[in-house]
Amino acid sequence: MRRALLLLVALVALAGCGSKPEPSKDAAPAARTPAPKTDAASMAARANVPVLCWHQIRAQTASDSARDRTYIVSPKVLAGQLAALDRAGYHSVSVQAVVAHVALGKPLPPKPVLLTFDDGSEGQWTRALPLLRRHHFVATFFVMTVVLGKPGWFTRDQVRRVDRGGMTVAAHTYDHQPVPEYGGDDWKTQLVEPTEELAKLLGHPVRIFAYPSGLWNRAAFPHLDDAGYVAAFQLAEKLDRSEPLWTLRRIIVPEMSGAELLRQMRRDF
Repeated sequence: MRRALLLLVALVALAGCGSKPEPSKDAAPAARTPAPKTDAASMAARANVPVLCWHQIRAQTASDSARDRTYIVSPKVLAGQLAALDRAGYHSVSVQAVVAHVALGKPLPPKPVLLTFDDGSEGQWTRALPLLRRHHFVATFFVMTVVLGKPGWFTRDQVRRVDRGGMTVAAHTYDHQPVPEYGGDDWKTQLVEPTEELAKLLGHPVRIFAYPSGLWNRAAFPHLDDAGYVAAFQLAEKLDRSEPLWTLRRIIVPEMSGAELLRQMRRDF
């Protein structure tokens, strides 16, 4: 975790650099506030921002299994869910802001929420993005690289446009194989090559990762660190309080009303 934390500090410093006005010589010295703690326990205590996860945004069909339906939300229902978040006063924030808050104690707006979409299916481009923009929400898209350019999935140009349109593109492996099963060259195929491909496509590093199906193990942490990631998201398992940056929690959002979603968020975060 230490290497990831140092990398995150460097990225935040770089993003925040720029000229600042010199203070007046007559101005009273500003009160010094203690720097936020960055030990694992302090980071774990700050890992309480609601993180929501959607998958396919489309109408359900008769051929969809009960399990499939867990991951399918119609555009109309998604519209209601986003409207409920907006009415309730939630502020969508970037994944970088959430990670900087957990790791470094950087402030967030009131009632922050992180919106995420997994895999890179076409409905996220055609249906979810217009709804997000209607509410001036930002979101993070965890993309598998194996699907890019295939029918029903993001094109490479759409990935670039998502990134340049104010959203975040993050890594979700090459082909969604479960992380606990990796060994040998799998780490390179599933962790290293996807972030390299996305970085080349976008023109900047990709430092955030999501475990396929939320499945993780501690053996993955040094490989994530070596691949240049600074944080990784699971699903609803318990946070590993000794390694909070590698086990940040999300909840899957199924087809439920906006009111039901707000209740689930209050219960789970």
